[in-house]
Amino acid sequence: MRQSYLFFSVLAALVVISPLSVLLAQAQTQKPHDRTVNRQIISQKPSETPDQLLERGNAYVRLGNLEGAIASFQAAIKLNPNLTAAHYNLGLAQAQVGQTQQAIYSFQRAARLDPKFAMAYSNLGAALLQGGKVPQAIASLKRAIQLEPKLAIAYYNLGLALKEQKDFNGAIANLQQSIRLNPQSPESYYNLGLIVQGKGDLTKAIALYEQALKLDPNYPEAYYNLGAAFLLQGNTDRAIVELQKATALRKGYADAFYTLGIAQAKLGQKQEAIQSFTQAKMFFNQQKNTQWANISEQQIQRLK
Repeated sequence: MRQSYLFFSVLAALVVISPLSVLLAQAQTQKPHDRTVNRQIISQKPSETPDQLLERGNAYVRLGNLEGAIASFQAAIKLNPNLTAAHYNLGLAQAQVGQTQQAIYSFQRAARLDPKFAMAYSNLGAALLQGGKVPQAIASLKRAIQLEPKLAIAYYNLGLALKEQKDFNGAIANLQQSIRLNPQSPESYYNLGLIVQGKGDLTKAIALYEQALKLDPNYPEAYYNLGAAFLLQGNTDRAIVELQKATALRKGYADAFYTLGIAQAKLGQKQEAIQSFTQAKMFFNQQKNTQWANISEQQIQRLK
C-alpha cells in the first residue's frame, strides 16, 4: 500500500537545492558498473570536511544508497552539529527507510537551526503525522504554511491530519488548496475523494477517484475505492471492472478481492465470487486478520 503521508523530498546543499526525485531518477539510469565505480570513489576519503561529507551523502542518495547517505550525514553532523542541511537531508533519508522517530528528531534539529526553513517544518509535520502525533503535526504544518503559503504538500498533510481529528471540513479545505497549488497530485484527489465519500457524496467521490487515476493509472487504492463507490451506487458491472484492476495492480489486496466477491455474487456469478472470496480469505489469513478470513469463509459457504 502506498504511503499516505508525503514528504517534500528536496536535498539541501550548501548553495543549491536539488529535487531528490530527480537525483534518484538519474541514479536509476546508470549502469550497474557505473554505480560500483561511483560508490568506491565517494567512500574512500578518510579525512573529509563536514561539507564534503554532506556532498558525499547527497551522492549516495543519487546512487539510491540510503544507508550510506545516512552514515555520511551523521558523520557530517558529528563534525559540525550546526550544519542545517545535514540534519534535513538525514531526516529525509531516515523517513524513506522507515526510521520515523529518528526523522522527527532530525527535522526538529533542522527547524531549530533555521526557524524560517519551511520545508523542515513541513517534513517534520509529515513525520509526526506518520508517528501518530497528530496535534504536534498540525502545529508544524501550520508553521510551514505560515512561512511558505504556496507549499502544496503542507496543505495536503494538514488535510490528512485534520481528517484524523475528524475535522472533515478543515480537511476538505486544505486538500482543495493543495490541489489548487498542485493540480498534478493524485494523492490529493484520492484522499479528498475518501472524505467526500464518507460524507455521502458518491458522485463527487467517483469524479475525484477518476481524476486521481487519470494522473496515476497504477493507483490500486483508487481503483478499489472507485469500484466500491460504484457498487454502493448500484453500478455493479462497472464496480467489477474497477475492482479487478485493483487486484491486478496490488498483490494480496484482500479487501479488493472481498468486495469483488460481493459484486460478483450480486450479479449471480457464483463461481467467480467463490474464487474471489477464497483469495480474500487466503490474504486475510496471511495478514493474521482472522475475523475477515472467517467472514470470507462464511460468504463461500453461502454460495455453495
